[in-house]
Amino acid sequence: MKKRTPNPAAKTPQARLQFPSPCVDDVLARLAGMEAARSRWMPLWTELAAQIMPRKSPALGQSQTGQPGQSDDSAVFDSTPAHSLELLASALGGLLTNPALPWFDLRLSNGAPDDEAVRRFLVAARDRLLSVFNAEATGFQTCVHELYLDLCLFGTAVMHVEADPDSVVRFNARPMGEVLLAEDARGVVDTVIRKYSLNARQAHQQWGQVCSAEVARQAEENPEASVEIIHAVFPRADRDPGSPACRHFSFASIYVEAATSHLLEESGYLEMPYMCPRWAKAPGEAYGRGPGMTALSDVRVLNAMSRTALMAAEKMSDPPLMVPDDGFLGPIHSGPGGLSYYRAGSSDRIESLPVRVDLAAIEAMTERRRQSIRRIFLADQLTPEAANTTATEALIRQNEKMRVLGPTLGRMQTEFLAPLIERVFNILLREGDLPPWPGNLPQGSLNVDYSSPISRAQRQAEAENLGQAVRYLAPLLGQGDPFHVLDNFEPDAIARHAASLFGLPPDYLRPVEAVQQVRQARQARQGQGQGKG
Repeated sequence: MKKRTPNPAAKTPQARLQFPSPCVDDVLARLAGMEAARSRWMPLWTELAAQIMPRKSPALGQSQTGQPGQSDDSAVFDSTPAHSLELLASALGGLLTNPALPWFDLRLSNGAPDDEAVRRFLVAARDRLLSVFNAEATGFQTCVHELYLDLCLFGTAVMHVEADPDSVVRFNARPMGEVLLAEDARGVVDTVIRKYSLNARQAHQQWGQVCSAEVARQAEENPEASVEIIHAVFPRADRDPGSPACRHFSFASIYVEAATSHLLEESGYLEMPYMCPRWAKAPGEAYGRGPGMTALSDVRVLNAMSRTALMAAEKMSDPPLMVPDDGFLGPIHSGPGGLSYYRAGSSDRIESLPVRVDLAAIEAMTERRRQSIRRIFLADQLTPEAANTTATEALIRQNEKMRVLGPTLGRMQTEFLAPLIERVFNILLREGDLPPWPGNLPQGSLNVDYSSPISRAQRQAEAENLGQAVRYLAPLLGQGDPFHVLDNFEPDAIARHAASLFGLPPDYLRPVEAVQQVRQARQARQGQGQGKG
């Protein structure tokens, strides 16, 4: 995490600059190419939402194909997939960004100065960051749950992190139907284009006189008229540090009216404002793949089987009737209390058509599909241990489960948590919402240490290796270390590393200089005692 140099333009969420720019044509051309690339994913995402969670349909994020409030659940006949998705998303929230626990810490990199001023800064910065993530005004916990739902369902999710004059930071989870992504040569998402809608009143409130004449007219005559906006964020290839505007920012930000190609705003960001985690990703693809895609075939079959079972049960409870073509007077009434009249002396009767369905076999097949879907959504890894399990056994099993989840969720730390914390940290630092940066602390000297259950389980394995090494060397250390084995080790480094493995806060450890002072004072006292003796 790097210290950002003060910049007057960086004091606001983004420095604004309005002027005619040829970049609009470039943005529109880039948008067309990215829409063509995303079009291959849209049918898959649409089917995923239709089969599992219809409210997540990407069509609802596109003003031309859907409207808010619409949700077609006609293809859903079993709630197991949606319930499994909700459980996995909730589990991710508890494992990675639990509001009840400090899920990260700020630590110094090797060689960074370690003194009381730096430690006070680290503690204050960590506490302020956690308060921002847990505050209701910022909306992080609400948005991050929606992000986890998108991540598990589509394999890709997007969160927008913006500075806010009221809550300092504002978080928004963006629907997949309105975002388009592109990667750089390293496979990192560096370009995000959003295509979303505002009403004319909202657009005029945000950009005022910069809006086109048509939007200004609509704001007065028809405030609820829809206005489609394009927001493009991409690396700014040519940066001019001497520019008084925002062209020297690392990322360009362009707002355009889609209907008129009218430039609303050209601005910039010092860091990428969009977090775009992917659950897993194939080489050459900008969008990820998640458990929802893996479970899609099972979900299709489950919904079809559930629909068939419902039809079979309905036929058994209300079977088709065999009615003679003669001998009955008036219509046949098969409902409760219904009366059907027939001629006296006639031997014909209404009989039900035999329906033979093995519902038990159908239920068994359906349950196997449900279990398969639950396993794909990691229910077996996230289920709590039985009540009769001992505490030690439960801890061992829990650590094993967390290690299994570690490689799968490690991408989340790289693509979501790390850029998220850096973005919020820099916003707070620029807004003066953190203590002043210590003068003796160089740039790039802060590291984020994750203290989630997954990270703790991964560190636990390393701690066990350290304990095994100590137990293995114990016989050689007997009787005062006759072989001088301890000469091979640095006890202070081992002690500090062990403290970090078990997740002790940095402020629990004394600075290195303070440790040296304590030892020197102890040696001085011992020297005085020997002199008196």
